Amino acid sequence: MSQLAVPPPVTLPTATIQDNFTTVLSEVHAGIIPSESIWLSCYKDGEPSVHGKVAISLHEQDRDRIELTGVGGVELTRTSQFRYTARCSRLGIDSVEFISPTEVYADPSHSDERHPRQIPSFAVSDGLLATALLDGTVSIYDLPRSPPVAGRYPVPTTHAMQPIVSTKLHKSVINALEIISGTSPDPILASAGSDFIIHLTPLPVSSAGTSPALTPLLSLRGHTRPVTALFPCTNDALLSAGKDGSLRTWDIRSGAQKAMWAMEKPAVALAASAGDRSGIAWVALADGSVQSLDARESTPTPTTKLATGAAAARAIAVSGDGREIALGGADGTAVLFDVRGGAVRQRWRRGGAPIECVSFAPGGRVVIGGEDGLPHVIDRAGTGLHVSELVFGNIEAARALRVSEKFIYISGDGGVVRKYEL
Repeated sequence: MSQLAVPPPVTLPTATIQDNFTTVLSEVHAGIIPSESIWLSCYKDGEPSVHGKVAISLHEQDRDRIELTGVGGVELTRTSQFRYTARCSRLGIDSVEFISPTEVYADPSHSDERHPRQIPSFAVSDGLLATALLDGTVSIYDLPRSPPVAGRYPVPTTHAMQPIVSTKLHKSVINALEIISGTSPDPILASAGSDFIIHLTPLPVSSAGTSPALTPLLSLRGHTRPVTALFPCTNDALLSAGKDGSLRTWDIRSGAQKAMWAMEKPAVALAASAGDRSGIAWVALADGSVQSLDARESTPTPTTKLATGAAAARAIAVSGDGREIALGGADGTAVLFDVRGGAVRQRWRRGGAPIECVSFAPGGRVVIGGEDGLPHVIDRAGTGLHVSELVFGNIEAARALRVSEKFIYISGDGGVVRKYEL
């Protein structure tokens, strides 16, 4: 395995805000309440944390404008309808952005505030949302149209959603979901579980007027440990990874296994460039290393395994041009890896909570979510690093995320999927 020079991690600033602060702003603006205060905290490694408040009130002359007055060493300014910027001079934090969700997709049976049901994985495609639960249940929803933004100080639109169909497909936790389009007549849902099985299930989008059902068309068996990740290579091939250390490609039309690679360590995550049709995929291994493979091969050939300096890996993503890999570790460190140069470019860290999900976004930005419930976007454009906090739930871990053009979708322990606009 190639050994690499690993730079020390850059410690990123962290800011957290009362998760319903946009509701407070909206109510003050509407005159429902005369004024209110919200909490805002800032953190920097090695420094005492700062816990302040922001007083919210209507402007004395312009009654259509809200005044935000920082108390206790913090400041907050509004930059657009769903974006705010925090500052804390005491910690040298001059700009941390907060991005509030624009929409929240909530199934009432999953999102009860007292007893929410974790969504460990989900998929979004062609106007459909598929969610998984810890007990092996899959639910399919029609995604509603995005409503126009109402009011000067809008709040996220919460959609109370009822599933088209909901079925217990697996015996235990579902670790990965993928909607495979281009199949006829309906798209296929690929689901991977801790029960060692991959199901290929037609989604009932063309069965209008009938009782929809989720019935696996094929069940792929071969893994001897939990299946951790899936990646659709083409319209007729699927790549899977498992804790048994194997990677396998499957023909989704026949269910036949086409190839298998044996890794030295458990395979925990898969990724490939969205714009790359070469068939090259990358796998993150439990020891923090990464390995590439050509998923088109029927006779696997040895590939190069590279150390990345990461602790036990939890998540991986590949940039749109295929030149960079982002790896999330169990120690809370994110690693940015240069594929062509074979070197670690940067390492980022803030706290020690495990990273559960990572993805690239347009403009080379990196989106990270983890068990601390503080998903964020790292923008490397210009000089330095700019951090945007994605306002999430109240003490709720982020478990899975998807980036689709300018939108970010994140699920977690609160039983909902939140949508953000970059």
